[in-house]
Amino acid sequence: MIATDATRLAGDAYCTRLAQSETTTSEDRTRLVQEGYQSRLARDAALTHPDTNEHYKIGEKIGGRYEVLAIHLGALGVVYGCFDHQTNLPRALKTVRARHASDEQVIALFESESAVWISLEKHPYIIRAYLVDYFKGAYFVITEYVRGPKGMEGDLRGWLGHPRLTLPVAVTMALQIAQGMQHAVFKVRNLVHRDLKPANILVNGDGKAMVTDFGLVHSARSGAGTPAYMSPEQWRAEALDARSDIYAFGCILFEMFTAHRLFPAITEHEWERAHLEKAPVALTNYAPQLPDEIDQFVRRCLAKDPLVRPQSWDEAVTFFAQWYYRLTGNPVVMDFSSLALDAGELLDAGRSLWYLGRDEEAVQACDRALSFDSENVSALNFKAYLLGDLERYEEEIETYDRWLAIAQNNTDVWRRKGKALGNLKRCDEAIQAYDFALAIESNSYIGWAEKGKALHRFKREEDAIVAFDKALTIDPIASEAWREKGFALFNLKRYQEAIQAIDRALFIEPVDLFGRRIRRMAAKAVNDEGLSSAPMIIRASWCPSTAGLDEETYRAAEPHFDALLTAFQAAGRTLKDLFKFLIEKHGIGVKDYALRFAKERKLTADLEAAPSAKA
Repeated sequence: MIATDATRLAGDAYCTRLAQSETTTSEDRTRLVQEGYQSRLARDAALTHPDTNEHYKIGEKIGGRYEVLAIHLGALGVVYGCFDHQTNLPRALKTVRARHASDEQVIALFESESAVWISLEKHPYIIRAYLVDYFKGAYFVITEYVRGPKGMEGDLRGWLGHPRLTLPVAVTMALQIAQGMQHAVFKVRNLVHRDLKPANILVNGDGKAMVTDFGLVHSARSGAGTPAYMSPEQWRAEALDARSDIYAFGCILFEMFTAHRLFPAITEHEWERAHLEKAPVALTNYAPQLPDEIDQFVRRCLAKDPLVRPQSWDEAVTFFAQWYYRLTGNPVVMDFSSLALDAGELLDAGRSLWYLGRDEEAVQACDRALSFDSENVSALNFKAYLLGDLERYEEEIETYDRWLAIAQNNTDVWRRKGKALGNLKRCDEAIQAYDFALAIESNSYIGWAEKGKALHRFKREEDAIVAFDKALTIDPIASEAWREKGFALFNLKRYQEAIQAIDRALFIEPVDLFGRRIRRMAAKAVNDEGLSSAPMIIRASWCPSTAGLDEETYRAAEPHFDALLTAFQAAGRTLKDLFKFLIEKHGIGVKDYALRFAKERKLTADLEAAPSAKA
């Protein structure tokens, strides 16, 4: 084997990976699949987590919308190549592999990557991330789906050493990569990719290169990366900036222009020594026809000292733009502002950022959407929600006022404004906002219930009870209103009435733990006064006994049966519906008590349709 064979790229072999258990001999030095070509973080994670089946199989639909046509497995993530039945377009859905679903470090990196990707917005030389969505307990980032030219791989690895990678094509791709990274550092301040390599440069059917995989941007592990492309400062675990990525860019350029690897290293230790100590040979040793200027620029990128390298991506873009023009005679497009996101795309970005816990950035996305369309109701709605979540109530109220200026009869906005005013303890203004909503829609259960909760919050308990009674006139089986009314009565020390109200709430919704707590407090207060209270009726009350029905439980439940029957009949619902409701809430144990109630009231219609006690 001659010296140059130790660095020669092996074409197809570059696109495969050696298993961890395989050994590498000296004859394998032409293969770009060795230890140094796998991300260190991915390798470590793969070794600590056994393989498992992935979330979806080919032919299945993700979210009932994205039909899986292909599955691409990485060490940490999985990408589903899908057909979107809503847009009739191909899409890629990326998430964490099933084997890492409980790995907090991998999950954090994926969420960070998703947030960065969404923040990069739209650029021709970065894979576009449209939004983040949530399916079956996992977050997915939804991106454009890129396939390479026929007979080629979908990323830059398939082009290295290939006859189609001529000098003009290589310069074009180098310019595209540099422009993509230039945009990335402009959109995300201090961004460092940390894992720039051919596998993370996708190439579409037109030969356009696009940067992808921002998973290590915020990695807490300074030495994370892929050994064959790691800068000296990455190996030394030092602070990184764009010049570290420019070093990795230099490694990629070396391979593109020479069809050889930068160093004849195999193991991770050999790569470390080479990057720290060895000087790269001249590219013209392998590619004699390569212009000296390009040779010198690439070797500047590969300087051990970051101060000697190009200091920003702007310099790399300028250099390759000049060479692109010299080789093709075509001007270079430098302004991509026409690709800015529109209002709908900005809202998708905002929702994705909110999913990922980036509320402040989501608000900024809403503001940008509103700069395009100041009356965009979706943007006003989402911005108001975010501001409330951030406890920025003054701004939230201002947003509602903007919304009401274009939709003054929107009762939901008036109620939400009332809640925001309440959070600022501007009590009279809050109640006034609720009254505005009720003046527009007086028969609104939610309007009266929300006003009641606000009055209760302001310690105006008598007024709160009136509001809750109004709400319960509209919806007699609203357990929350019964519970809140009970709480207001408790605060007025009307304990027996509080117990009656809360018992109704618990009869409707037995698992209301807060209601149970207030009920116990009220019962204690009654007992302290030397009085007695009815037993609390919860799901366990209906357990059968050898003596049959518990008379005390039945008598306590009887008025609630009456009230619910009246409410069901008023709503045009049947006794069968009531039985079904009770059994769903309390379990089959309630059936015998309900049957006794029906027989005592001489109500036998539809009883044969009620669920069996054996169900």
